[in-house]
Amino acid sequence: MAKKKTAVHVFYSWQSDSPKKTNLNAIRTALAGACKRLEAANPKLKLVPDEATRDTSGSPKIYDKIVEKIDAAAIFIADITTVTAPGADRPCPNPNVGYELGYAVATLGWDRIILLFNTAIGNFPADLPFDFAQNRASPYSYALTDPSTKRDDLGKLLEIAVKAVLDKNPKRPAEIKGLSREKIEHDHDVENMRWLMDTLHLPTLQQHIEELPHMITDKAIWFFENFRGVAENSLFSVYDPVLREAVDKLYGGWLRALAHVDEYNSTPSGKSHVFSSPGDMPLTGSRQTAWNEIDAGRHEMAAGLTTILERLRADYIEINILRTNERAWKGYVDFQREVEARWDAKPKRRKKKPKD
Repeated sequence: MAKKKTAVHVFYSWQSDSPKKTNLNAIRTALAGACKRLEAANPKLKLVPDEATRDTSGSPKIYDKIVEKIDAAAIFIADITTVTAPGADRPCPNPNVGYELGYAVATLGWDRIILLFNTAIGNFPADLPFDFAQNRASPYSYALTDPSTKRDDLGKLLEIAVKAVLDKNPKRPAEIKGLSREKIEHDHDVENMRWLMDTLHLPTLQQHIEELPHMITDKAIWFFENFRGVAENSLFSVYDPVLREAVDKLYGGWLRALAHVDEYNSTPSGKSHVFSSPGDMPLTGSRQTAWNEIDAGRHEMAAGLTTILERLRADYIEINILRTNERAWKGYVDFQREVEARWDAKPKRRKKKPKD
Protein backbone atom coordinates (compact mmCIF):
# COMPACT_ATOMS: atom_id res chain seq x y z
CA MET A 1 0.00 0.00 0.00
CA ALA A 2 1.37 3.41 -0.99
CA LYS A 3 2.20 5.72 1.87
CA LYS A 4 -0.10 8.70 2.25
CA LYS A 5 1.57 11.95 1.31
CA THR A 6 1.64 14.92 3.67
CA ALA A 7 -0.39 17.75 2.10
CA VAL A 8 1.08 21.22 2.59
CA HIS A 9 -1.05 24.15 1.41
CA VAL A 10 0.67 27.18 -0.12
CA PHE A 11 -1.62 30.21 -0.32
CA TYR A 12 -0.88 32.75 -3.08
CA SER A 13 -2.26 36.27 -2.51
CA TRP A 14 -2.33 37.80 -5.99
CA GLN A 15 -3.22 41.13 -7.54
CA SER A 16 -4.37 41.96 -11.06
CA ASP A 17 -3.38 45.65 -11.18
CA SER A 18 -0.03 44.73 -12.73
CA PRO A 19 0.21 42.96 -16.11
CA LYS A 20 -0.85 39.33 -15.78
CA LYS A 21 2.09 38.11 -17.82
CA THR A 22 4.65 39.53 -15.40
CA ASN A 23 2.85 39.08 -12.09
CA LEU A 24 -0.37 37.08 -11.64
CA ASN A 25 0.24 34.38 -14.25
CA ALA A 26 4.03 34.47 -13.93
CA ILE A 27 3.95 33.83 -10.18
CA ARG A 28 1.16 31.26 -10.48
CA THR A 29 3.04 29.27 -13.14
CA ALA A 30 6.42 29.61 -11.40
CA LEU A 31 4.91 28.44 -8.11
CA ALA A 32 3.32 25.39 -9.74
CA GLY A 33 6.67 24.41 -11.26
CA ALA A 34 8.52 24.97 -7.99
CA CYS A 35 6.03 22.76 -6.14
CA LYS A 36 6.43 19.96 -8.68
CA ARG A 37 10.22 20.02 -8.38
CA LEU A 38 10.08 19.97 -4.59
CA GLU A 39 7.61 17.07 -4.66
CA ALA A 40 9.91 15.16 -7.01
CA ALA A 41 12.74 15.59 -4.51
CA ASN A 42 10.56 14.44 -1.60
CA PRO A 43 8.08 11.66 -2.55
CA LYS A 44 6.33 11.96 0.84
CA LEU A 45 5.43 15.59 0.20
CA LYS A 46 2.35 16.96 -1.56
CA LEU A 47 2.32 20.73 -2.11
CA VAL A 48 -1.08 22.27 -2.80
CA PRO A 49 -1.00 25.79 -4.32
CA ASP A 50 -4.14 27.69 -3.32
CA GLU A 51 -5.76 31.07 -3.98
CA ALA A 52 -8.71 33.16 -2.80
CA THR A 53 -11.71 31.27 -4.22
CA ARG A 54 -10.08 28.38 -6.07
CA ASP A 55 -12.06 25.12 -5.85
CA THR A 56 -15.04 26.67 -4.06
CA SER A 57 -18.63 26.09 -5.17
CA GLY A 58 -21.51 28.55 -5.21
CA SER A 59 -20.86 32.10 -4.06
CA PRO A 60 -19.37 31.90 -0.57
CA LYS A 61 -18.49 35.01 1.38
CA ILE A 62 -15.11 35.85 -0.08
CA TYR A 63 -13.70 37.08 3.22
CA ASP A 64 -14.68 33.93 5.12
CA LYS A 65 -13.25 31.67 2.44
CA ILE A 66 -9.94 33.58 2.27
CA VAL A 67 -9.55 33.48 6.05
CA GLU A 68 -10.31 29.76 6.05
CA LYS A 69 -7.71 29.08 3.37
CA ILE A 70 -5.02 31.16 5.07
CA ASP A 71 -5.70 29.36 8.36
CA ALA A 72 -5.14 26.03 6.58
CA ALA A 73 -1.97 27.16 4.81
CA ALA A 74 1.56 26.38 5.91
CA ILE A 75 3.11 28.99 3.61
CA PHE A 76 1.77 32.36 2.44
CA ILE A 77 3.06 34.07 -0.72
CA ALA A 78 2.11 37.69 -1.43
CA ASP A 79 2.72 39.85 -4.49
CA ILE A 80 3.48 43.24 -2.92
CA THR A 81 4.59 44.91 -6.16
CA THR A 82 3.68 48.61 -6.29
CA VAL A 83 0.29 49.22 -7.96
CA THR A 84 0.16 53.02 -7.70
CA ALA A 85 1.20 55.21 -10.63
CA PRO A 86 4.94 55.84 -11.13
CA GLY A 87 6.07 58.83 -9.10
CA ALA A 88 3.16 58.65 -6.65
CA ASP A 89 3.76 60.43 -3.35
CA ARG A 90 2.87 57.30 -1.40
CA PRO A 91 3.49 54.18 -3.48
CA CYS A 92 1.77 51.11 -2.10
CA PRO A 93 0.86 47.51 -2.95
CA ASN A 94 -2.63 46.23 -3.69
CA PRO A 95 -4.81 46.87 -0.59
CA ASN A 96 -6.46 43.44 -0.71
CA VAL A 97 -3.05 41.78 -0.72
CA GLY A 98 -2.05 44.00 2.20
CA TYR A 99 -5.13 42.94 4.15
CA GLU A 100 -4.56 39.24 3.50
CA LEU A 101 -0.90 39.65 4.41
CA GLY A 102 -1.83 41.24 7.72
CA TYR A 103 -4.08 38.31 8.59
CA ALA A 104 -1.38 35.83 7.53
CA VAL A 105 1.21 37.55 9.73
CA ALA A 106 -1.09 37.22 12.74
CA THR A 107 -1.99 33.60 11.95
CA LEU A 108 1.13 32.06 10.39
CA GLY A 109 3.90 34.45 11.46
CA TRP A 110 6.50 36.22 9.33
CA ASP A 111 8.72 33.13 9.08
CA ARG A 112 6.08 31.37 6.96
CA ILE A 113 5.60 34.30 4.59
CA ILE A 114 7.26 34.95 1.22
CA LEU A 115 7.00 38.48 -0.19
CA LEU A 116 7.54 39.02 -3.93
CA PHE A 117 8.21 42.36 -5.64
CA ASN A 118 8.63 42.89 -9.39
CA THR A 119 11.43 45.44 -9.79
CA ALA A 120 10.55 45.92 -13.47
CA ILE A 121 7.41 47.73 -12.26
CA GLY A 122 8.26 49.39 -8.96
CA ASN A 123 11.22 50.87 -7.12
CA PHE A 124 12.63 48.30 -4.70
CA PRO A 125 12.93 48.65 -1.74
CA ALA A 126 12.00 52.34 -1.65
CA ASP A 127 8.33 51.68 -2.56
CA LEU A 128 7.79 49.22 0.28
CA PRO A 129 5.85 50.20 3.40
CA PHE A 130 8.16 50.34 6.41
CA ASP A 131 6.79 47.18 8.05
CA PHE A 132 7.22 45.21 4.81
CA ALA A 133 10.76 46.45 4.24
CA GLN A 134 11.82 45.13 7.64
CA ASN A 135 10.94 41.59 6.58
CA ARG A 136 13.23 41.18 3.58
CA ALA A 137 11.03 40.86 0.53
CA SER A 138 12.35 38.84 -2.41
CA PRO A 139 12.73 40.96 -5.57
CA TYR A 140 12.46 39.57 -9.09
CA SER A 141 12.51 41.29 -12.47
CA TYR A 142 10.08 40.45 -15.25
CA ALA A 143 8.99 43.05 -17.82
CA LEU A 144 6.39 42.73 -20.58
CA THR A 145 9.15 42.79 -23.17
CA ASP A 146 11.06 39.93 -21.52
CA PRO A 147 10.84 36.41 -22.98
CA SER A 148 8.84 33.85 -21.03
CA THR A 149 12.10 32.08 -20.16
CA LYS A 150 12.75 34.93 -17.71
CA ARG A 151 10.07 33.29 -15.58
CA ASP A 152 12.53 30.48 -14.85
CA ASP A 153 14.46 32.77 -12.48
CA LEU A 154 11.25 33.42 -10.55
CA GLY A 155 10.61 29.69 -10.36
CA LYS A 156 14.05 29.07 -8.88
CA LEU A 157 13.53 31.87 -6.36
CA LEU A 158 10.22 30.37 -5.23
CA GLU A 159 11.65 26.86 -5.05
CA ILE A 160 14.41 28.04 -2.71
CA ALA A 161 12.03 30.15 -0.60
CA VAL A 162 9.36 27.45 -0.21
CA LYS A 163 12.00 24.81 0.61
CA ALA A 164 13.44 27.12 3.26
CA VAL A 165 10.09 27.37 5.05
CA LEU A 166 9.56 23.61 4.80
CA ASP A 167 13.03 22.90 6.19
CA LYS A 168 12.66 25.32 9.10
CA ASN A 169 9.02 24.49 9.89
CA PRO A 170 8.78 27.59 12.13
CA LYS A 171 6.24 27.81 14.92
CA ARG A 172 3.06 29.82 14.40
CA PRO A 173 2.21 32.75 16.70
CA ALA A 174 -0.36 30.66 18.59
CA GLU A 175 2.35 28.12 19.42
CA ILE A 176 4.60 30.71 21.07
CA LYS A 177 1.91 32.82 22.73
CA GLY A 178 2.60 33.33 26.42
CA LEU A 179 6.30 32.51 26.14
CA SER A 180 8.95 34.94 27.36
CA ARG A 181 10.94 36.90 24.78
CA GLU A 182 14.05 35.00 25.84
CA LYS A 183 12.34 31.66 25.18
CA ILE A 184 10.97 32.83 21.82
CA GLU A 185 14.41 34.01 20.70
CA HIS A 186 16.04 30.78 21.89
CA ASP A 187 13.51 28.63 20.01
CA HIS A 188 13.97 30.82 16.93
CA ASP A 189 17.73 30.28 17.05
CA VAL A 190 17.28 26.53 17.53
CA GLU A 191 15.18 26.35 14.34
CA ASN A 192 17.60 28.46 12.32
CA MET A 193 20.82 26.85 13.53
CA ARG A 194 19.40 23.36 12.99
CA TRP A 195 18.56 24.46 9.43
CA LEU A 196 22.10 25.75 8.94
CA MET A 197 23.78 22.71 10.49
CA ASP A 198 21.80 20.44 8.17
CA THR A 199 24.08 21.76 5.40
CA LEU A 200 27.37 20.96 7.15
CA HIS A 201 29.02 17.54 7.10
CA LEU A 202 31.63 18.09 9.77
CA PRO A 203 34.20 15.45 8.69
CA THR A 204 34.19 16.91 5.17
CA LEU A 205 34.42 20.48 6.45
CA GLN A 206 37.24 19.71 8.88
CA GLN A 207 39.20 17.86 6.19
CA HIS A 208 38.58 20.78 3.83
CA ILE A 209 40.02 23.22 6.38
CA GLU A 210 43.08 21.00 6.95
CA GLU A 211 43.77 20.60 3.21
CA LEU A 212 43.57 24.32 2.41
CA PRO A 213 45.33 26.11 0.81
CA HIS A 214 46.98 23.10 -0.87
CA MET A 215 43.83 21.39 -2.15
CA ILE A 216 40.07 21.80 -2.57
CA THR A 217 37.54 19.16 -3.62
CA ASP A 218 34.25 19.26 -5.50
CA LYS A 219 32.63 17.68 -2.44
CA ALA A 220 33.72 20.56 -0.21
CA ILE A 221 32.49 23.09 -2.76
CA TRP A 222 29.10 21.33 -2.89
CA PHE A 223 28.71 21.68 0.87
CA PHE A 224 29.78 25.32 0.66
CA GLU A 225 27.06 26.10 -1.88
CA ASN A 226 24.44 24.49 0.35
CA PHE A 227 25.73 26.38 3.38
CA ARG A 228 25.66 29.64 1.44
CA GLY A 229 22.10 28.92 0.33
CA VAL A 230 21.01 29.07 3.97
CA ALA A 231 23.42 31.75 5.23
CA GLU A 232 22.32 34.18 2.51
CA ASN A 233 18.63 33.26 2.66
CA SER A 234 16.39 36.13 3.75
CA LEU A 235 14.62 33.77 6.16
CA PHE A 236 17.81 32.92 8.07
CA SER A 237 18.62 34.91 11.20
CA VAL A 238 19.81 34.35 14.76
CA TYR A 239 19.41 36.52 17.86
CA ASP A 240 22.36 35.08 19.78
CA PRO A 241 25.24 37.55 19.13
CA VAL A 242 27.88 34.87 19.73
CA LEU A 243 26.34 32.53 17.16
CA ARG A 244 25.69 35.36 14.72
CA GLU A 245 29.32 36.46 14.82
CA ALA A 246 30.57 32.88 14.55
CA VAL A 247 28.36 32.13 11.53
CA ASP A 248 29.57 35.33 9.85
CA LYS A 249 33.16 34.33 10.59
CA LEU A 250 32.75 30.83 9.15
CA TYR A 251 30.99 32.16 6.06
CA GLY A 252 33.36 35.07 5.53
CA GLY A 253 36.41 32.86 5.95
CA TRP A 254 34.98 30.29 3.55
CA LEU A 255 34.38 32.97 0.93
CA ARG A 256 37.99 34.15 1.28
CA ALA A 257 39.31 30.60 1.10
CA LEU A 258 37.48 29.95 -2.18
CA ALA A 259 38.16 33.35 -3.73
CA HIS A 260 41.14 32.09 -5.75
CA VAL A 261 39.88 28.90 -7.38
CA ASP A 262 41.50 29.97 -10.65
CA GLU A 263 44.89 29.30 -9.02
CA TYR A 264 44.13 25.57 -8.76
CA ASN A 265 44.81 22.79 -11.25
CA SER A 266 42.56 19.74 -11.48
CA THR A 267 43.87 16.26 -10.72
CA PRO A 268 43.24 13.44 -13.25
CA SER A 269 40.00 12.48 -11.47
CA GLY A 270 38.65 16.00 -11.91
CA LYS A 271 37.20 15.90 -8.38
CA SER A 272 40.20 17.45 -6.60
CA HIS A 273 42.10 20.62 -7.41
CA VAL A 274 45.65 21.43 -6.31
CA PHE A 275 47.36 24.76 -5.75
CA SER A 276 50.81 24.21 -7.21
CA SER A 277 53.53 25.81 -9.29
CA PRO A 278 55.22 24.24 -12.32
CA GLY A 279 58.04 22.06 -11.09
CA ASP A 280 57.07 22.91 -7.50
CA MET A 281 58.87 26.23 -7.82
CA PRO A 282 58.50 28.69 -4.89
CA LEU A 283 55.43 30.91 -5.07
CA THR A 284 55.98 34.51 -6.06
CA GLY A 285 53.98 37.71 -6.43
CA SER A 286 50.22 37.35 -6.80
CA ARG A 287 50.33 33.58 -6.28
CA GLN A 288 51.94 33.99 -2.87
CA THR A 289 49.37 36.67 -2.00
CA ALA A 290 46.54 34.33 -3.00
CA TRP A 291 48.03 31.51 -0.91
CA ASN A 292 48.26 33.79 2.13
CA GLU A 293 44.67 34.96 1.74
CA ILE A 294 43.39 31.39 1.44
CA ASP A 295 45.38 30.40 4.51
CA ALA A 296 43.94 33.33 6.48
CA GLY A 297 40.46 32.34 5.33
CA ARG A 298 40.85 28.76 6.53
CA HIS A 299 41.96 29.92 9.98
CA GLU A 300 38.91 32.18 10.13
CA MET A 301 36.74 29.21 9.13
CA ALA A 302 38.24 27.06 11.87
CA ALA A 303 37.66 29.73 14.51
CA GLY A 304 34.05 30.26 13.44
CA LEU A 305 33.28 26.54 13.34
CA THR A 306 34.83 25.94 16.77
CA THR A 307 32.74 28.70 18.33
CA ILE A 308 29.54 27.43 16.69
CA LEU A 309 30.06 23.88 17.96
CA GLU A 310 31.01 25.00 21.47
CA ARG A 311 27.99 27.30 21.69
CA LEU A 312 25.56 24.69 20.40
CA ARG A 313 26.85 22.01 22.78
CA ALA A 314 26.67 24.37 25.75
CA ASP A 315 23.40 26.27 25.22
CA TYR A 316 21.46 24.60 22.39
CA ILE A 317 21.31 20.96 23.40
CA GLU A 318 18.05 20.60 21.44
CA ILE A 319 20.21 20.51 18.30
CA ASN A 320 21.59 17.02 17.85
CA ILE A 321 24.79 17.60 15.87
CA LEU A 322 25.09 13.90 15.09
CA ARG A 323 21.66 13.99 13.43
CA THR A 324 22.32 17.20 11.49
CA ASN A 325 25.59 15.68 10.31
CA GLU A 326 23.77 12.59 9.07
CA ARG A 327 21.19 14.69 7.22
CA ALA A 328 23.91 16.78 5.58
CA TRP A 329 25.69 13.66 4.33
CA LYS A 330 22.44 12.12 3.11
CA GLY A 331 21.79 15.27 1.07
CA TYR A 332 25.16 14.89 -0.63
CA VAL A 333 24.69 11.16 -1.29
CA ASP A 334 21.22 11.75 -2.74
CA PHE A 335 22.63 14.48 -4.99
CA GLN A 336 25.36 12.16 -6.28
CA ARG A 337 22.80 9.45 -7.03
CA GLU A 338 20.65 11.93 -8.91
CA VAL A 339 23.62 13.06 -11.00
CA GLU A 340 24.57 9.46 -11.79
CA ALA A 341 20.97 8.62 -12.72
CA ARG A 342 20.80 11.56 -15.10
CA TRP A 343 24.12 10.59 -16.63
CA ASP A 344 22.99 6.99 -17.14
CA ALA A 345 19.73 8.22 -18.69
CA LYS A 346 21.52 10.21 -21.38
CA PRO A 347 21.18 8.62 -24.83
CA LYS A 348 24.39 6.95 -25.90
CA ARG A 349 25.86 7.94 -29.22
CA ARG A 350 26.01 5.14 -31.72
CA LYS A 351 29.39 4.33 -33.11
CA LYS A 352 29.67 4.86 -36.81
CA LYS A 353 30.29 1.73 -38.80
CA PRO A 354 33.67 1.77 -40.51
CA LYS A 355 33.49 2.22 -44.23
CA ASP A 356 34.47 -0.76 -46.33
